[in-house]
Amino acid sequence: MPLTDADFLQDPEVMQTIAGLKTFYQQPSKKFQVSDVVDAQGNQYVDLVQEGGGVLGIALVGYTYALEQMGIRFFSMAGTSAGSINTMLLACAGNKEEEKSTLIIEKIARLNMFSFVDGMPGNARLSRWIKRFISSMLMGKKPFARITRSISWVLGSFIFLVIAGIILNFFNPVIARWTGLAAIIFLLIFTGMLVFSIRLFKGFAKNGYGLNEGKAFHDWIKETISSFTVHHSGSNENIHDLDSFSRHFLRIPPGLTVIPDERRDNNQAPNMPLITLITCDIISERKIEFTRMWDLYWDDPKSVHPGDFVRASMSIPIFFEAFAVSGIRQRSSIEKWKQHLNWQNTKGQIPDSVQFIDGGTLSNFPINVFYNPRYPVPRMPTFGIRLQDGVLDGANHQNGTISSYFMSLFATIRFNYDRDFITKNRAYTLAVKSIDVQDFNWLNFFLTDEEKIKLFRAGVKAAADFLKNFDWENYKSERLKNYQMQEERFENPNNMTAAVFKAT
Repeated sequence: MPLTDADFLQDPEVMQTIAGLKTFYQQPSKKFQVSDVVDAQGNQYVDLVQEGGGVLGIALVGYTYALEQMGIRFFSMAGTSAGSINTMLLACAGNKEEEKSTLIIEKIARLNMFSFVDGMPGNARLSRWIKRFISSMLMGKKPFARITRSISWVLGSFIFLVIAGIILNFFNPVIARWTGLAAIIFLLIFTGMLVFSIRLFKGFAKNGYGLNEGKAFHDWIKETISSFTVHHSGSNENIHDLDSFSRHFLRIPPGLTVIPDERRDNNQAPNMPLITLITCDIISERKIEFTRMWDLYWDDPKSVHPGDFVRASMSIPIFFEAFAVSGIRQRSSIEKWKQHLNWQNTKGQIPDSVQFIDGGTLSNFPINVFYNPRYPVPRMPTFGIRLQDGVLDGANHQNGTISSYFMSLFATIRFNYDRDFITKNRAYTLAVKSIDVQDFNWLNFFLTDEEKIKLFRAGVKAAADFLKNFDWENYKSERLKNYQMQEERFENPNNMTAAVFKAT
């Protein structure tokens, strides 16, 4: 039977987890408060940041579903890659005061994720080969180690045949000739594959260095977004461009108020929701934040679809082609590039075409985007959802091979930006929860229905565990301490014993 939304929502473990969470807060000693921002219906508002993680994004939907079941709503949101998908769908599927995750689950239930592995255009045979290759090589644990072993086996076999032929020539020339012939055939096959690979690489490079075009995903996300209407009014105006999305997303929930806190100078209700999807422009060599920087590449909000931002954010290097945009000089200006990027081209030029790759290459967990120094005591928390496959900060990692060395180098660069912010703003970790997804591969577009439900279930359980332990008053106090600690750093920026030496 095809998977339906009921398979997710009526899963016994999901229902038990939600019921247990609600029962937990029915105790007289438990007060459910996670924010000072509430609306006329009593919903509490938070800012939400979602980490990237390929197909593991299903767990993000489970997490946000559990939050919504407890009356939590999302005012501003940010995300990268898979996080950008759920971020944009939450922004479009309804008004801020409404539950939206159930609508998103309906879309996921009908989704054939394998269709996103669409190969390159005009080469059906190559597409089928790519799908078989991904299925056999990339879907298990340690895929790069498996690929390395396969290459080592091929090269080792060739070397063995050559050495065996040389040695056998002294003992049995007949067998030696057959062994030598086998080595020659092996070499010819390997050379033919190398030539074929070079030819493919030219097309591979031309199409943004991706095994898959990414058009299937792009079409799906745009179609899904456009199935929702502005203000969820049931009108004929669908969200079909940035203009209609802006009018939908910027709507403020009715009756929005802030519970006063005497430590805050401003207890006015927020009036400007933010949405930020992270991508990386590898032509300008910049981290790009959509929607804020949309006018770097387009001149008319009616000419760009919100799904374009999501496609740019989840352009997984090698797996998907880079998302290309051209004709920029006709639509943008040096002034816009100076405004957003502090563009310093001495000739006053801007790129005419760019390529976007996965925002996770620079900032996979963009929790910094909502930091506002004007609010040492926040009106609402910044909830963060992470997708982790084990210990967050490993203490026993070893770089025993060249591949592990380069993987560690890449990971250090990739995660540095987000980790640096968390290090300097440690109170934010009190509202961040990691979903344990170590039993799943983030590139497994061949997920079974049961695996999808398990991921959703993991997100629900992680959210329930987080809410049972979150302390809003403590969070506000720690955010204030964090702000004061940053001020104190200026008094001893070198972290050295203060001493004054007079010249003699």
